[in-house]
Amino acid sequence: MVLAPPIADDGAAPPDWPRACDRCGSPLDAFVLELPMGLGSRTVAGECACEQQRRAREARERAQAAHRERVRALLRQSGIGRRHEVASFENFVTTPATAAVVGVCRAFVAAFPEGGRGLSLAGPAGTGKTHLAVAVTRALIDRGVSAVVANVPMLLLTFRGTFSGDRPERFEQMLDLLCRCEHLVLDDLGRERPTEWTQETLYLVVNARYQECLATSLTTNLSPVELRTRLGEPILDRLAETNRAYWCQWPSHRRPAP
Repeated sequence: MVLAPPIADDGAAPPDWPRACDRCGSPLDAFVLELPMGLGSRTVAGECACEQQRRAREARERAQAAHRERVRALLRQSGIGRRHEVASFENFVTTPATAAVVGVCRAFVAAFPEGGRGLSLAGPAGTGKTHLAVAVTRALIDRGVSAVVANVPMLLLTFRGTFSGDRPERFEQMLDLLCRCEHLVLDDLGRERPTEWTQETLYLVVNARYQECLATSLTTNLSPVELRTRLGEPILDRLAETNRAYWCQWPSHRRPAP
């Protein structure tokens, strides 16, 4: 309880009691405090309910502002490109063919984190897998979840660039973000050039997240057999254990039907 300045020092309410709140005019309760070291008692005014409400409102506003700033910061580091910066479930083209997968993605967001389970969206190019992955990411970020989308070929190219640039520590910072964020989407997995270094780097990320029970989702154009050949058993087996896989089999959104 926050107390107003002292009213009297003899333990009794002054003649003009009850005092009124300066803001709303409501009467203030009087409380008698016994002072230490034999200093007697003092009558003080209690906090008005309107002051409690004001402080609670300001606390909510500060929390909301902090949440909005966190969302903005997460969006800045999420890896969402300009083409998909407004991608959401609402502006995805939902048809009888796509409705089930869209529903799965919405349910995934609602149930997150669900023990570190992820989504695997596979299918032909142009079916909107990246759009759905970004929609999931944005919906999670709106809930305050640290969620990141990483286009795998571009990510690995950036990783390589950090070794020859002036900031080699950038690799460690990026790797830390990918390994520690609450939800990671590996977008276009399997499109990267297959090398031993590529497999080792992807394994490092996937295994670190697997060990910490952090959800790792993916989009890919490859079949499970092709992915296994491209990524190797250790990576695919971890993702197969934690992820529910869905095949996006419908016409490309990039090439409208004639």
